Amino acid sequence: MMTDYANATCRVEGCGGPRSGICINKLSFDECPDVIPDDGEAPVSKPESEAPAEDFGHESIVATNIGDSLDAEGCDRLLRIAGGKLIGIVAGPEAGKTTLVATIYELIHRAKIDGIGFAGSETLRGYEERCHLARMASNASHADTPRTKTWEELSFTHLKLAVDDRHADLLFSDRSGEHFDNVLDTPADIAAFQELARADHIWLVVDLERLSQSGHVLKSQLRRLVMAIQSAGLFARKDVAVVGTKADIFNAKRARAAIEKELASLADDLEGRIEGVQSFTTHVVACRPAKQSTDFGKGIAELVTSLIETEEEPDCAMRFPLPDHPSELDCVAIRLDTRP
Repeated sequence: MMTDYANATCRVEGCGGPRSGICINKLSFDECPDVIPDDGEAPVSKPESEAPAEDFGHESIVATNIGDSLDAEGCDRLLRIAGGKLIGIVAGPEAGKTTLVATIYELIHRAKIDGIGFAGSETLRGYEERCHLARMASNASHADTPRTKTWEELSFTHLKLAVDDRHADLLFSDRSGEHFDNVLDTPADIAAFQELARADHIWLVVDLERLSQSGHVLKSQLRRLVMAIQSAGLFARKDVAVVGTKADIFNAKRARAAIEKELASLADDLEGRIEGVQSFTTHVVACRPAKQSTDFGKGIAELVTSLIETEEEPDCAMRFPLPDHPSELDCVAIRLDTRP
């Protein structure tokens, strides 16, 4: 049994082991067979007996910080190779953005969302680090999630989902909330937020606790952000959702109903300022369990499902009529899809 963790590392590539305080295998360091002494001589490598890495359907993407997150170049490369959907998240400081994405990973990884399975991640270590402080293994006095630092650059996390007989790749943008606060002084700068330009979905994250305490200020900031994004043309042809977070703090039924009504009113106001979107929806989520409850992730299953719903088949029309008895050549030669 190894107890000198100060001089120990992990043989699994991408895992920081005792140095990071997080085990990718979700074991204690006494139990994990991959924890080894670090003599500083040989590079860390996988043992020959270890099973080959799972094939996720595309070549491995080079991530920043060894699996913590993807930079913009890595995100673009993954989208070109594997396809998938990019979710651009607009959120002010401490709105619960990081906790939301970490909870999505936790629920899917634990198979808590019906019909959706976990099929891998290019940023597994990053998710594990985000979730660690919310687990009992952290020995923390209360569940927590590390914040995205103000000085950190734009990054992305990746989830590969198993849905029925297909896979779906999701990428979530991770940008410090202070960046959005700064845009309020110079709205034209929003045009440089490349994740919003490329996004398939845009989430406008609303801190319900702050909405209940200083609603006027928060509404004003969100309106200005939405108008800046609209002026830059970044909403066009995208699915937009207003996502209210921290609903777990409203335990009384009357308080929950009041804040959800307030969020619905805000969403209606924001929707009236946006043009050219494909859809506009509102969601209320609670990443942490409410008092006297052990259930967590309220509303997240519906939010994730909205990302992977099968798209409707486009309407098709005949360019000219088929013969009464078409041959195989007739069927092949006539193109039914009339999309531009």
